[in-house]
Amino acid sequence: MSSGLKHHIWRAAMRATPFPIFAKARDSAYWQKHWKEKLHANEFEGYAASTPLKKWFARQVIDLQPKSVLELGCNVGANLRELNALDAAVNLYGIELNDRAIRYGTENVVGKNAQLIQGSMADAGLLMQQRNLSEVDVVFSSAAAMHCDDKIFTAAKEAALSLATRAIVHLEFNAWSPADLHNWRSWRGSFVSDRWIRDYAGEYRGHPRVERIDTVGIPLDINFMDNIGRVMVSDVTGLVIVHLKPGSRPA
Repeated sequence: MSSGLKHHIWRAAMRATPFPIFAKARDSAYWQKHWKEKLHANEFEGYAASTPLKKWFARQVIDLQPKSVLELGCNVGANLRELNALDAAVNLYGIELNDRAIRYGTENVVGKNAQLIQGSMADAGLLMQQRNLSEVDVVFSSAAAMHCDDKIFTAAKEAALSLATRAIVHLEFNAWSPADLHNWRSWRGSFVSDRWIRDYAGEYRGHPRVERIDTVGIPLDINFMDNIGRVMVSDVTGLVIVHLKPGSRPA
């Protein structure tokens, strides 16, 4: 049975129950393999779709007035395309595990307007260094860091802090309260889920490079929700903008 068919059967079973189907949680290695190898080409068109949420998010990033940006977990590059539509002068880079997503994005989504790089967000610093790129104004992620465990995210965060000169931005599955963090962390260990919730503002609070942190609620009418059982959830629940102190980037 193909992994795609298994996914659809699992989804159908989930919808038939009032609560998530409890099963042994998959570890990070499983989900990294999924995103790198098992993501189906027939899903790329959906990821490439231009949505009000992508357009809204692109405006938040462009309002930071970057000359260069790096997206961690860019998939087919749809967010980068929306940035290019707002300001074609911005240099665009994206890191993505799945090389088929990169090929699709290069051929159908961003063309020559962005450079898509195959690899893990945990290795962002090295991947950029290999291309003689030591800094960008803004590093961001959108519904991508939520698919990474704490070890991978910590490495990605450190890479972002070493590369970004102006801001780090996360549009992710954000915990707004201790209850959010506790409940979803407990749930992720109890059922088949690829979501890791985090306090993204707390991840950066107190760092010597951080000037201030803005948290923004996403307009409900443009956000997307999906089901876990009959419980409806949104992949992204908060926008966190980490403003960095000018001239504070490590040498």
